[in-house]
Amino acid sequence: MVALFRLLFTAGLIYGIYEASQNADRAPETGDLANAFWVAWCVIMGLFAAIAWAPLIGSKVAEPLTGVMTDGHYIERKNWLMRLVRSLEGRRRRRLVRWLCFLEGVRHPWLPAQFITGLNHARPGSWLERVFAREVYRFNNIKNCLQAYEVLRRHGVSPPAHANAEVNVVLMSLDRAVKPASPPMPVPAAAEPPLKRNPRIKLFTPRPEAAPGRPKNDDHTAGG
Repeated sequence: MVALFRLLFTAGLIYGIYEASQNADRAPETGDLANAFWVAWCVIMGLFAAIAWAPLIGSKVAEPLTGVMTDGHYIERKNWLMRLVRSLEGRRRRRLVRWLCFLEGVRHPWLPAQFITGLNHARPGSWLERVFAREVYRFNNIKNCLQAYEVLRRHGVSPPAHANAEVNVVLMSLDRAVKPASPPMPVPAAAEPPLKRNPRIKLFTPRPEAAPGRPKNDDHTAGG
């Protein structure tokens, strides 16, 4: 729906600029009234187009700043509630951990640490597990998004396409069917080994060997 508004308001702005530029040549008798109307039209369309395009442009501009928090390893906020969560986590108080993570998520919904911790300690199939999975799925860490995606699918929820293209490509690869194993490739039978050579068959006449004590080279001379 937002994309449709972007197209409509942008098209309206372009149409208003075109009409304002053509008004002087097409209807000069209207004077400044038509020009004032089209200027007001362009201002209104430009305002609505800016509102529609602002989230997209803002996310692209802020990505280098927010990407460290959403794409990489998250930095946990050091407050008293998260310190209590870590303390209870070491004592294996899973029930208190997940409810305190839920409370911390209400207090600071823009940080991922409490949602990831709550998802790891939530009881499988519970309402809290689904809530934590929805919140973890908002961030861009691929490993955590895969975990949240599998949890949501187990709860019967079909997660929408992720806003991050890299995460979305990995998630789409999960839906691809596994390629079946290829059948054995037929190989022709090996040729029979060659027959053994008959030693009685002579292909050439062997060179006679020199007599004992006689030099092999008959062309030598005794003196210089």
